[in-house]
Amino acid sequence: MSARSGVPNDPGRRERIIAAALELILDDGVARVSHRAVAARADVPLGSMTYHFTSIDEVITEAFRRLVDRLSGRYRAGLHEAATPAEAREAVVEIICGDTFASPREMAGIFELYSYGRSSPDSAELAASWMGISAAALTEHFTPDAAHAIDALIEGWTIHHHLDGKAPDRELVRAAVTALTSSAL
Repeated sequence: MSARSGVPNDPGRRERIIAAALELILDDGVARVSHRAVAARADVPLGSMTYHFTSIDEVITEAFRRLVDRLSGRYRAGLHEAATPAEAREAVVEIICGDTFASPREMAGIFELYSYGRSSPDSAELAASWMGISAAALTEHFTPDAAHAIDALIEGWTIHHHLDGKAPDRELVRAAVTALTSSAL
């Protein structure tokens, strides 16, 4: 802080650290995140890390929070705009097959969140929150059971797409979503 004004010398530093941590996670995974690596990526002094955050876990969780906030807005928007069951099904197809919901890097970030949540209670809570956001958006249009099945379909297909690099077949996805939403679920 400036001694005269009481205003921080670099008021955006904390946000830059979070942004740098997220970019590091998306590029290299959580295993490569350290105070030193994030500080270098954010172009801040190493001491800024412990000034703004109590632990590297807090930095990582805040980075994941930023990712969840970004993706949840897109996820909800596509489903919220759907006015009919057919439009809701198409929104789900777009989430799985399109590129408006999440980039491959962002999906890798979500997978990192799930994995990291096993050892971080705060990140586990954030992962559960993300799943709740997904469920709430889906149950605007589908029964809770159908929404749960669709959510599993979305997660599974995106994992396969991420791992094998093959784009999902839009017609096959549409048929699966239709089957799940047309049954007694």
